[in-house]
Amino acid sequence: MKKSKKILIILIILVILAIAGILTYKFLSPNEEEVVVKTIKEIPEYGYALKENETKIYKDEFDKLEKILSKKDVNYDEYAKSIAKLFIIDFYTLDNKLSKNDIGGVEFIKDSMRDNFIEEARSTFYKYLEVKSDSRKQDLPEVSEIKDVSIENTTFKIMDTKTTATSSKSKTTTSSQGTTVDAYKITITWDYKEDFGYENNAKMIIIKENKKLYIVEMD
Repeated sequence: MKKSKKILIILIILVILAIAGILTYKFLSPNEEEVVVKTIKEIPEYGYALKENETKIYKDEFDKLEKILSKKDVNYDEYAKSIAKLFIIDFYTLDNKLSKNDIGGVEFIKDSMRDNFIEEARSTFYKYLEVKSDSRKQDLPEVSEIKDVSIENTTFKIMDTKTTATSSKSKTTTSSQGTTVDAYKITITWDYKEDFGYENNAKMIIIKENKKLYIVEMD
């Protein structure tokens, strides 16, 4: 009986220690889910939102996008260049991100491609990003300047024929192999606040679906 009682006491102590450990971890370790980042501005008609933790360069460009989209006749060349810049600034700036799950630029990616984009980013560029806290000591990139943006007209084939994309100046053609739509090809270069050797140039394809533009390809 005495031996059984000792075993019971030891088990109770182990359970108490385990519970204490879990509670300590929960309250002392950084938890991205508990961090609430406020939205400070929105462009509801297009589904864009500006978060309070974005960098100054991103906030300035968001204001420019808001002005572009407020026009009665939207200049789609300027619209395309603006979302290209916003995407680059947000995606390649890691310093303000909460964790590897906080992927930048997602709202500019076409809906049907978004999940794959997030998984790819999470397993590559964002892979080693630690949870944001006072103890995070990583040297992380922050885009400081968009150096150059050029735009040209091109076409893009959407393999899902159920997806349509139109432009006020374009025609959409459908074949058994997919749908070819008019598109914008953006070439963009940028600088970082501090150079850690990350890429600083890209080319991307942007298409128009209804009145909204989406990034569908980048290399």
